[in-house]
Amino acid sequence: MMKTSKPVDFAAIRRGMASFDPSSRVEPNERIDADRAFFPDGHRGVLDFKRQLVIGNRGMGKSFWTHALLNPALRKRVAKAYGHPALATTEVVVGFNGSEKLDAVVPTTDEISRLFTDGCEPDTIWRAVLLRAINPEQNPGTFLNLQEAVQKITTRPEVYAETLTSLDNQLAAQGKAILIVFDALDRLAPDWDGIRALTKALLIRAIGLQSFRAIRAKIFMRVDQLADTELFRFPDSSKLKNDLVYLIWQPPELYGLLLFELLRRMESADALKTLASRHAVQAALPNDGRLNAAAIEEQTSLITAIAGEFMGSHKKRGRVYSWVPLHLSDAANTCSPRTFLTAWKTAAEHVPAPTSLVVDHLGLIEGVRKASQHRLGELLEDYPWIDPALKALHREFVPMSRDHLFKLWQVKMVPEAILDNANKEEREAPVGFTKTGDLPTLLNVMESVAVMEERANGKINVPDIFRVEAEILRKGGVAVPRRR
Repeated sequence: MMKTSKPVDFAAIRRGMASFDPSSRVEPNERIDADRAFFPDGHRGVLDFKRQLVIGNRGMGKSFWTHALLNPALRKRVAKAYGHPALATTEVVVGFNGSEKLDAVVPTTDEISRLFTDGCEPDTIWRAVLLRAINPEQNPGTFLNLQEAVQKITTRPEVYAETLTSLDNQLAAQGKAILIVFDALDRLAPDWDGIRALTKALLIRAIGLQSFRAIRAKIFMRVDQLADTELFRFPDSSKLKNDLVYLIWQPPELYGLLLFELLRRMESADALKTLASRHAVQAALPNDGRLNAAAIEEQTSLITAIAGEFMGSHKKRGRVYSWVPLHLSDAANTCSPRTFLTAWKTAAEHVPAPTSLVVDHLGLIEGVRKASQHRLGELLEDYPWIDPALKALHREFVPMSRDHLFKLWQVKMVPEAILDNANKEEREAPVGFTKTGDLPTLLNVMESVAVMEERANGKINVPDIFRVEAEILRKGGVAVPRRR
């Protein structure tokens, strides 16, 4: 492509980057507009109608895709972007999303919890939820109360199969389908035993839906629930696990999102296009929410033009393009988009600003520190037991031996602290931890949520994205500033 000699307004790109709002999260029942959607290539399987189980950690996009699929216009774009034409003619409804707002279709957390507490069988609950979810399609203009649906199934169990079979035949004949989406499963009940019983019943019911051609469930699940082996102790569970898909972001997709967000903003779009044109790397710019997978070299060049090639004056400091996602990734080598954008937003706000770049390495280092603070705070909301487990390592060096880790946890009475919190609310402890309370179990769950990793030499490490905010030390890592 032709280069341009037009001057680049780096300050305009910096203003656009500083205007990012990565703190926002998708709330239950939120509408996702089409212009907000970026389509990472790796998410194609996530939106496959036939793949019913999607696994993702906090902030990876579970709730985003749950609610994005509710927008018909966005659904058509997804169908085109990922080559899933059937999705364009699929009706999507929410089966559960942790909402507390009363709805004609979606049950609230209280409705599910009350039925379960009152002794209703989990399978009966989900069959009632599914009957209610398809009711608008089966009987337009009518309303089916969840309690009424339960009563129907209890009185005449065959009504479930009869209703779904009738609708399935109707939809298949019309070339249509219906997808029922489930998210926020950790809000199904106030304790892990209840959550496990309800989630297990939902998974079994999802396998049952495979008998139909045009009716499917899409279940978004947290990584710690996947690690709960008890959850999958039922016949044919392998049908779900063997076909599950992980919701992750590869570095080129994260950089694609960064460029996509800059193009969405009036203050930075033209300046970014000028910068890309000056370096003849226009192919790196996302088009209609899609990344050009064949233009990774051009993308690398454009990021170099934005932030410089190295994290300092020499290549020994690391290349910006690989350094940033590496230091923002968890133990599973995954980085959340919110974390990534937080780092770049912080870098854009860093002063003094560079004159011939949008951001520099000093801003990016500060960005990693800020992103570490935000990311750890996010995970503590979902996994509060991480807090005492990491506080025991304050100002200690990692990697460390397993024995040393366990000794620190024992001395700081970490298991006792977690179990004490669990006495107030069981979800304050990891899945299954209240049954054992032992240190190997705690380490296993820390690994399952990718906060810790055991290296090939047996040493235990904490990735920078959590280590920095927790003030855990590592030689050669991003420095941990002392706080007063």
